[in-house]
Amino acid sequence: MEELIYPTIIESSVKMGTPNQAIIIYQGLFVLKNRDEELIVDGTIKYNWFPDSGIHFEGASQNSKNKIKLEHFNESSELFINNLCVGKIFITNINTSDLNQNSFIRGATNGKAIFGDSSIPVEKIIFSVPNLRDLDGLPVIRYNNDSTSYHRNRLEFENDKYLIKIDKCFNYTSLQSDLKSHGGYIIQYYGELTGKKGSVKLTDIQDTLNCFNKFLSFVNGRRTSALFIQGIFKNEVQWCDYTAYIVDLYKYVKTWPQHYSIDGINKSWKKFNDLWQDKNDRNFLNSVIHWYVEANNQSGFVDGSIIMAQTALELIYNWLIIEKKGLLLGNDAENIAAANKIRLLLSQLNINNNIPFSFTNLQSYLSSNKEAKDAPDAIVQIRNSIVHSQAEKRKKLALIDNNTLYETLQLCLWYIEMSILYILEFNGKYYNRCSGATYLGEGDELVPWIKDN
Repeated sequence: MEELIYPTIIESSVKMGTPNQAIIIYQGLFVLKNRDEELIVDGTIKYNWFPDSGIHFEGASQNSKNKIKLEHFNESSELFINNLCVGKIFITNINTSDLNQNSFIRGATNGKAIFGDSSIPVEKIIFSVPNLRDLDGLPVIRYNNDSTSYHRNRLEFENDKYLIKIDKCFNYTSLQSDLKSHGGYIIQYYGELTGKKGSVKLTDIQDTLNCFNKFLSFVNGRRTSALFIQGIFKNEVQWCDYTAYIVDLYKYVKTWPQHYSIDGINKSWKKFNDLWQDKNDRNFLNSVIHWYVEANNQSGFVDGSIIMAQTALELIYNWLIIEKKGLLLGNDAENIAAANKIRLLLSQLNINNNIPFSFTNLQSYLSSNKEAKDAPDAIVQIRNSIVHSQAEKRKKLALIDNNTLYETLQLCLWYIEMSILYILEFNGKYYNRCSGATYLGEGDELVPWIKDN
């Protein structure tokens, strides 16, 4: 019997052993420049997660014993290593206790932070992904000294130009346990991007990575990004982008992917990437995922998140029902009631207007409310009670308990997830947050537009 050959797990030189561990990038001499001055500093540059994620530096100036003013290095100032500009900087602190001593300087980069010459084409890109949920994937092999281990850790994403692979860290379980205990950030996946037509440059792949970050955030239910992006040529790091792309602090949230299956995710990534190429569609994807993530994280607590979720549903209605499908035209498209907008959207998804059986509190609210006929009515009435400030609306809101508000939010989030998956032509199984499932795998089911076919 022929032995199966699995690809080797992706790893990076950028390591984190514990949550929120600072990453040392450089130690030695670097130069701070503005329009008129130049300071040589002997110090350390590192990536810190707190109080703000990004590049921070500190060290003693080597060529100035005069008093340095903060404002001199807070406009158009830059950091250089080996005559290459890393990025723009601002200085946060200058300590000169004795005029006979060199000043001790602290500061941070502002925006892009790239070490090395990023114009060099490379064979592949290696990157890290923090705070990404646990997903089983394709098998990979890991060699460690004399031992060999196998893991179902790989996800693959492909478009016309690039192949992106991300591998869950071999010790993901212990990393996740530490992250739950301490909060914050930790690297949990390593990724690789290769070009289908040869070498790649950072400027060429940035738009694809921006798109990929947005897609991963939808998968994750919280924002995450490719970080510490290294250009590799002949197994050597040629440059590294240390820019602080957006990653949310760790927090458990529900989201739609199954744990044990990645079927259909690559197809949806291709559709997402295709939509990204059109400016109007890109704006839609950016906005709808923003509102989805904010509502899913309960950024405005549960009542504020209901408002965000209905904003997302309104956006989806306008983009999908009116702009793409053209089901309503003219004044009818604008004057339709909010509940009817949701009903029209649900009809495209093959979802009925009933409240899920597991949402007993929302069921009770509907039963006791003569004005509400179905789930869309209940959502709109509860949202209006939150938004509008009339005394009557405030009285109604005071009577709605937190469990009912929570179920309303979960129902809205389910509608949003189904709408985005429908747009991305996802035809597989997903986790239904409205199922009432109590253990892993119980709430997995086919998307509704496929389920009854």
